[in-house]
Amino acid sequence: MEAKLLKKNEWYTIDNGLGPIRAQLLESPKQGRGWKSIVFMDVKGSDAGFFDEAGSIYIKDILAPYTS
Repeated sequence: MEAKLLKKNEWYTIDNGLGPIRAQLLESPKQGRGWKSIVFMDVKGSDAGFFDEAGSIYIKDILAPYTS
């Protein structure tokens, strides 16, 4: 997904090796005059049997907006 399409506090589906998991974007991907390649997200690992954690995620690992 492109960084320009991401919005702070929105939910997204990510796949960083654990399978498709939902995560909430906690910071804006816009940085100064450019765009970040890594963003801070609240990852709900409990969807795949892991702990819920906040951490850095590559934008290339964000698949699509989350739909319930």
